[in-house]
Amino acid sequence: MEYGSEEHKELLCRFFIDTHKPFTPEELPWPDLDEETIQKLAKFPIWDHAVFTESQVFNKLTAYSEEISDPLLKEAMALQGYEEGRHAGILKYFLKRYDIPFKEKPCNPLPNNLEKAFLRTGAGECIDSFFAFGFLEISKTSEDYPIELIEVMEPIVQEEARHILFISNWILYQRFQRPALLQPVHSLQTLMAFWNAGWSRLMDLKDLGGKSFTIQARKQEKSSLSPKNFVQLCLRENKRRLAEYDPRLARPKLIPRLMSGVSFLL
Repeated sequence: MEYGSEEHKELLCRFFIDTHKPFTPEELPWPDLDEETIQKLAKFPIWDHAVFTESQVFNKLTAYSEEISDPLLKEAMALQGYEEGRHAGILKYFLKRYDIPFKEKPCNPLPNNLEKAFLRTGAGECIDSFFAFGFLEISKTSEDYPIELIEVMEPIVQEEARHILFISNWILYQRFQRPALLQPVHSLQTLMAFWNAGWSRLMDLKDLGGKSFTIQARKQEKSSLSPKNFVQLCLRENKRRLAEYDPRLARPKLIPRLMSGVSFLL
């Protein structure tokens, strides 16, 4: 299959639309939690930021989908926006259900260049999801949280696998739709988007010890895994979660390759 072709567009959009699972936050099997677990969850100083971020992504993707003229791409992008909005709804429902305090921040104005904004948002999602896959697997065996709560998170994390697969193929589709002379420029823009997303997460380390859920989760969990073994776990989980989808779709490569190099050096 040729990237940037009509076949590629049909495949990446149909895969995403056809694997969508309809549900509402209220329909998830939320367990009863004891006070100790609730207090442990409440200590994560990221809930305001998490709700704000998911709401912002929903706004950006919904607005971006309205700019897209191709009906199939528009439908797929709007669906990803809907799922990001549902993530915000899940977070709010979770926090209210367990009486965990959070503040809703007003959303920022939309950026002028929504395509560029989605590229950077997608880069951040690829970074966060890579580590989230490993953390969820650790949580299943650490006994830090009830397995029933972990099972609620499972389909949501798998949804992130769909997102990064869609993002990776959207990037390639956009690149190979351009004239050959402009494709290296798009490659550079993609690298810059990942650099900016990665840098912003490093800067989070200076703010409340890191707003990113993955940073906070690493502080809270009691796993005895070494950094090297944790990275290798993330690599395995990344491959496993993406394996169920059509092999013709391009898999995310930049973060796995980078972390493979890090693992080699550890």
